[in-house]
Amino acid sequence: MLSEQELLQICSRYELTCPVCETKNNYFRLKRDMARGIETEGDGHPLKYKWGKPGFDFIDPLQFFWGVCQKCRFAGDLNDAEFRQADRIIKEYRATLHGDGLRQLLTATATGKGIALSLGKRLDDSDILVQTIAKFHLGIYSACLRLNLSSGNLARYDLRIAWLFRDHERFYPGSDLESVSGKFAKLRKRFKKELPEHKNYPILPGIALSEVEALRFSRTLFERNYETMRKANHEDELRLSLLLAEIGFRLYKLTNDTEDYKKTAACFSGTMQRCIGVVNDKNIVGGSVNRAKEILEVAGERGRVLRALNKDRVGSGTSAQDATPMTKKYRDSTKRGGKKIKPQLEAAPAVTEANNSKEEMVATANGGSGNFDQATRRVSILQDEVEILRERIKDLEDSNKKWRELAGRDAVTGLPNKVTLLRLILPKALREIGTGVSFSFIGVSLDHVARVNEVYGWSIGDEILKESVLSLRNFIVGGDALYRLEGVNFAIVGNMDNTMARKRATDIHRKLSLARVQIDKNQLPLTSSVGVVTVDSAVSESVNKFSNSVFQALLATLYRAKEKGGNTVEIHHVTKF
Repeated sequence: MLSEQELLQICSRYELTCPVCETKNNYFRLKRDMARGIETEGDGHPLKYKWGKPGFDFIDPLQFFWGVCQKCRFAGDLNDAEFRQADRIIKEYRATLHGDGLRQLLTATATGKGIALSLGKRLDDSDILVQTIAKFHLGIYSACLRLNLSSGNLARYDLRIAWLFRDHERFYPGSDLESVSGKFAKLRKRFKKELPEHKNYPILPGIALSEVEALRFSRTLFERNYETMRKANHEDELRLSLLLAEIGFRLYKLTNDTEDYKKTAACFSGTMQRCIGVVNDKNIVGGSVNRAKEILEVAGERGRVLRALNKDRVGSGTSAQDATPMTKKYRDSTKRGGKKIKPQLEAAPAVTEANNSKEEMVATANGGSGNFDQATRRVSILQDEVEILRERIKDLEDSNKKWRELAGRDAVTGLPNKVTLLRLILPKALREIGTGVSFSFIGVSLDHVARVNEVYGWSIGDEILKESVLSLRNFIVGGDALYRLEGVNFAIVGNMDNTMARKRATDIHRKLSLARVQIDKNQLPLTSSVGVVTVDSAVSESVNKFSNSVFQALLATLYRAKEKGGNTVEIHHVTKF
């Protein structure tokens, strides 16, 4: 258990009035970017956190997800601005709650009974895992009190409960899962019984006592959320489709259940088909197409890993039969960020399956036990299907060729990208440095775009990127060039010594902080983290090593600026690469 002094190192303290019973509460919310997941599994589960303060690696950030009223036990997501501001608009906030549910909670508070207070007793348990699981179920119960029920939010909460069980050895080594589950088992019937009635429940929310149960709740709720995404952009739809597939993959790994395998395989396949549809739709351009390609790549690889796992289980006699042949050895690649593969349509297995079906049909006909005419017609149909699939493979190969031709330019901003910088510009700079010329790289990382993506969505974030590029172009002087490195990171490259680069970087940072971009009725400052790398001489053994060393130094400088809170300038002091 952390002391208050330790909590204040990593958290901001909020004194908020409960919108239900009007009790004043003190909540601790993690400071911005205090714990960032830097390595994640397919379903978003962080395998590793980078803490802004040393010494907190043993703490699970999910412990600071909820604010729970000490009296009535109403809970709110501390990252939800509406909840944090509810004490200013209590009347309006209560109007968003289910009338019968609100009265039931207030009555239970007065009488000392009710499921919320029973779950609240688990907050005093000596086991921190029990406390955290209780908070999440109080959060789910409180979310069900809202008139506008969000199945997407409920799904997120259940997914994080699954992560709690998955992380018990890492963050809660002293917890016994059987004992933890036993402390909630008797509350399950009451929990469902006391939930307010909602016509939009895809499944009645309940208390999850294992990772598998939590994942099943989450998947069903996300499926409803997917069905109701009528106004979602293409990227949100594809991301949710991939997330559903990844949740199914995790379930299959845990359960070895035939239905989980079939459902997950179909989900990966469906995600790929939707991605291909976006890529081939000439009415969709820009970032949506690029991200569809990325998701297509991931879904294709993960689908192959799923089939390889199933094949290994089939070989050991522990799994249902896989109808799709595999040609690659299974390897565990649950971590995101691994080596990527080129996007490929899952057509080759389909061709093989069609050919196998054709051979089986002919064998049946020759054996005399089937209808020969019917078998002949079926063979003809299968031959046509094989030809169609081969044509689709050729179209994809042609499409891949076009992608490679466009690889040197960013589709959202139109700027040359890091491929151009690494393969063309840095080798050219290396040759000129040998003549006594200094090169400098002024990296600019836009601090505000991540928040815009989170609040307004990726499409608005792309528009902000385009607007920001217009401002960055104003800083280009003769001989300079502007590149988009990755994400929100840009670079201005030109012949400058270190003194000139520092001066220009400071000027860029100051002018960007005074600029504004319009979002709806709000104006946001163009705050930025700026990094400077100057190259005076080259000592690397090869052009590739030189290019990579300079590029990594520039990224590291930008990250150091961000780690200091952003909105600052950081200088890289090594000038030999």
